[in-house]
Amino acid sequence: MIVGIGTDLLDASRMRRLHARFGQRLAERLLHEAEWSGYRAAKDPAHFLARCFAVKEAAAKAMGTGFHGMAHSDVGSIRNPLGKPDLVFSAHGLDLLKRMGVTRSHVSLTDEGEMVLAFVVLEAA
Repeated sequence: MIVGIGTDLLDASRMRRLHARFGQRLAERLLHEAEWSGYRAAKDPAHFLARCFAVKEAAAKAMGTGFHGMAHSDVGSIRNPLGKPDLVFSAHGLDLLKRMGVTRSHVSLTDEGEMVLAFVVLEAA
């Protein structure tokens, strides 16, 4: 059963401006611990942050909570060995999902030029 669906479309130039202004502090505020290795390895850190931010926004929309009671660092995305994005959550984020009955999550992420699109589906058993 689908519990929630969320999507986010982001112009990465917005994140570029924020990254130019705040740099590492922006990353510290936004990134889940599992996203740091990708950020450090990124050829374009601002675009990496845009992709991460779009996933976080889509997940918060799918949860139906926005970021009320949840930080951006409570949710993140990593890539499996085949390159498929997967959602990861902090202990607090997992607790919120458990209370909602969520047992599975799915994320699709795409970008073209400066546009980044994330789509998240949350399921219950």
